[in-house]
Amino acid sequence: MKKLTCCLCSNNEDEPIYSGKIRDGQYGSLSKAEVDVLQCTHCGLVRLSHDMNEPDFYESETYRETFNGTASIESYVHVHDVEQPPRINKIGIEAFRNKVVLDIGCGGGAFLDQVAGVAKTTIAVEPFVGFHEELKKKGHIVVSSSEELLPEWRTSIDTIVSFGVIEHVDNPLSFLKDAYPLLKDDGCFYLETDNLNDILMKLNVEAFPTFFYRTAHLWYFNAETLSTLARKAGYHISNTSFRHNFDLSNTLVWANNGIPSGNGKLSFIDNNLNLMWKQFLEQQGYADLIFMQLTKGRN
Repeated sequence: MKKLTCCLCSNNEDEPIYSGKIRDGQYGSLSKAEVDVLQCTHCGLVRLSHDMNEPDFYESETYRETFNGTASIESYVHVHDVEQPPRINKIGIEAFRNKVVLDIGCGGGAFLDQVAGVAKTTIAVEPFVGFHEELKKKGHIVVSSSEELLPEWRTSIDTIVSFGVIEHVDNPLSFLKDAYPLLKDDGCFYLETDNLNDILMKLNVEAFPTFFYRTAHLWYFNAETLSTLARKAGYHISNTSFRHNFDLSNTLVWANNGIPSGNGKLSFIDNNLNLMWKQFLEQQGYADLIFMQLTKGRN
């Protein structure tokens, strides 16, 4: 196992905020050993104490089979298609129309597939080569890393997106720095990751940390630490907002039963109440996702 140190401030002092088993793959599968989750005492960034995955974890079928249940690109797209329209609606289709669009950590390409009809060019960065052939058949340019794009695409990308990826990488600061030279001077980078201030964390639901922390997620951000990281990588933060995927019933079931329920499990809660709940969480910063728009320039 590789020991992790704070990538944001290189401080060696931290304090444990959780110690126990954490999710290892799909719901119900837990780590064999207890894991320490640490918070840097200087900058507040939260991380696992160690990276328990093999160096080539994301390049193999093991990750997809463990966390998605299959390494099939068709199954991946089937599961993740539904996640893309809210992202496109939040960003706005104008960010993709006639643009060069890059998705870093695209998986099976569910997002790129949905903007390919309006984008000028779609580029996929995906370390798992098992998806590459099908991604190419869909018309996407495909590489394994951002660095491979530099010779041809330096300062040429209009729109970069990366959803649910930065929490996986060895070094989030390097991850953002590697993307920076690809972005046009007037381009935008849309970044989304899990929110450490999720309402279920704020409510101290006893069973939730075991579910929230995962062996594949090395880093955990709130708006402040993600903003500090982005600025250190050279970006200007144009907008920070939040996006919530779950209704009120999911929160109540978690609080009462200590298990995830998904949406629509309590019939007496109507759409109006769910909309108010979602808006409240997004306005207060307690939604399950942080959504950040980054541009080049000084802060």
